[in-house]
Amino acid sequence: MASIEEGFQFLSEKGLNLIAVLNCADLPAWTSKFMAVSGIPVADYRRLVVIGHGGRRMWETLQASGMSSADPVDHYAVSLTQQFIRNCLDDPPILWLYPDSHYAAPLQKLGEFAGWSSPSPLGSGISPDFGLWFAYRVVLLIDADLPLSSGAPALSPCANCVEKPCISTCPVGAVRMESFKLETCARHRLAYRSSCADRCLARLACPVHPEHRYTPDQIRYHYLHSLTTLRQWYGN
Repeated sequence: MASIEEGFQFLSEKGLNLIAVLNCADLPAWTSKFMAVSGIPVADYRRLVVIGHGGRRMWETLQASGMSSADPVDHYAVSLTQQFIRNCLDDPPILWLYPDSHYAAPLQKLGEFAGWSSPSPLGSGISPDFGLWFAYRVVLLIDADLPLSSGAPALSPCANCVEKPCISTCPVGAVRMESFKLETCARHRLAYRSSCADRCLARLACPVHPEHRYTPDQIRYHYLHSLTTLRQWYGN
């Protein structure tokens, strides 16, 4: 059986290079309450594991492995996590929270608690290491004594951004410091020949860590995927 450290390295090499192991007993009160309301039995497990990716590496390895499943990104992340669990842990009790679960996991709050990110004007988290170019891929509860992460609260790159081009670039004024106007953004993306159907102009304008910006084909894939979800939600 491989060591846990070897397992984490395996995930990182495959592009899942953000891993946080949190103590269930130490989760912030708001997060614990949210999950309790969602019916998540946090108290039955010792650790909450959050796995994500930052930058382009995951997309590169995913394409190399093939994208034949119905939802290749989720399939890839879950399959690798299952492989890690199978090879590095002794079959502990597990509860999958994300993706493909009826549970509602507060992804952004977990990311903030793990030290991955802080809020941004775009309504998503922004990472001091990857900017806006990171995502959550797997969240699970596990009854195992995994070593805890030591993440400190992330400093917001937005605090030192004077021009804030994300705000001025948004074509419908949805990006704002005080609150992101989700409804305005969604309606614009659903509009005929929208400039933001397969990309976010405001996100592309962010000057924080542009070296980690997704490739054009990855951006298009994710945004067309989310556009399909918006159409189903709004009945378009």
